[in-house]
Amino acid sequence: MEKELTTVAAPTAETTTLNPSSEAKKKASDNVFNRQKWIYSIAGLLALAIFLGIYWWQSPSFREHVEDVPPAFYYFLIAGFIFAMVDGAIGMSYGITSTTFSLSMGIPPASASTAVHLSEILSCGIAGWMHLKMGNVNKKLFKLLILPGILGAVIGAYLLSSLEHYAAYTKPVVSLYTLILGTIILLRAIRTRHQKHAGKKITKIRFLGFGGGFIDAIGGGGWGSIVLSSLIAGRRHPRFSLGTVKATRFFIAMLSSLTFVTVLNHVHWDAVLGLVIGSAIASPIAAKVSNKISAKTIMVAVGVIVICVSMRSIFKFLMQL
Repeated sequence: MEKELTTVAAPTAETTTLNPSSEAKKKASDNVFNRQKWIYSIAGLLALAIFLGIYWWQSPSFREHVEDVPPAFYYFLIAGFIFAMVDGAIGMSYGITSTTFSLSMGIPPASASTAVHLSEILSCGIAGWMHLKMGNVNKKLFKLLILPGILGAVIGAYLLSSLEHYAAYTKPVVSLYTLILGTIILLRAIRTRHQKHAGKKITKIRFLGFGGGFIDAIGGGGWGSIVLSSLIAGRRHPRFSLGTVKATRFFIAMLSSLTFVTVLNHVHWDAVLGLVIGSAIASPIAAKVSNKISAKTIMVAVGVIVICVSMRSIFKFLMQL
């Protein structure tokens, strides 16, 4: 978690004025957060393992179904694990990497976004609750973001689901979006870490929340990248911005998922379950190894991969015209 804060918080002037005692308290609270996140993640995994073990033993039909699981499930299982590890190391990019991978596997944009948001509900709920418990959530900012964010997410999810029959045309649009986000990630990785923002304090929070929720649902990710980055660039306190964005993310993911599942005629559950289980397995590991991995190196790698895969999708679409 400490690396997550330093990755996004470094550009602001507020982080350079903390006195030693404040830095020590902040570091201690981050360590507590990491330990508690590890405990809750392990408990969740054990509960899931026990449930699946009992169900496997009691239900022969379930065993037969598992044996008939399509290979795509295992691909998404591995992908979910890797993307959750990346997210744990740099504090972002789970949604964009998962969406890019899903599109490359032939999953339509709406189904890809559904899989990403369903897999994020549990992890975002835990992270948001932990931030609330640690006092990192600005309640006023939370109220300004939550309703517009949910409204934007529901509208975006409904529109994308309604266009599922036109996936051949919506896919390159979403790929263009992932291309832009991949470029942003790459530029953020190579940008000078101590660059200061001299802009005015951001005030249009509701508009930011609506736009972030809408784009997040359409593109399968971007709530953190867009909203958090805008808040910090707009001279909002990094720690409270991070905690508030994480807390609101749970509701964005839940309402987006509910809309997708309700409107879509078919959900690619092999992709959903693969991402859910893979990310759940990675969560406790990511909490431990995140501080041992170079965030800048991972961000560069993620940016390059997302850009290349997105350009490939766009190029294939243009060749078919």
